[in-house]
Amino acid sequence: MSGGGNKPVYATPSPVESTPQNNECRLVEAFDVFLKHLVGGLHTVYTKLKRLDITPVVCNVEQVRVLRGLGAIQPGVNRCKLISRQDFETLYSDCTNAR
Repeated sequence: MSGGGNKPVYATPSPVESTPQNNECRLVEAFDVFLKHLVGGLHTVYTKLKRLDITPVVCNVEQVRVLRGLGAIQPGVNRCKLISRQDFETLYSDCTNAR
């Protein structure tokens, strides 16, 4: 098949605004278990998010600092993406309900 040389353009969205509401973080207890046992790693998460039409937001510097402080991300990590609690519920139910 021949086509035009149109390659997909990957744009990195800007981090979310640094406001107290945006920077409030709480750990979801089930999340660790969820990632390790219900989802086959990050690749699968991104595949599922795409299929479910969920777009993670890029963390701002303060959020990364807070998440690191909570132990949610590794000490050397300086970039991270988040999904909303509602989106997590959608992802969680998609993973737990066998089709």
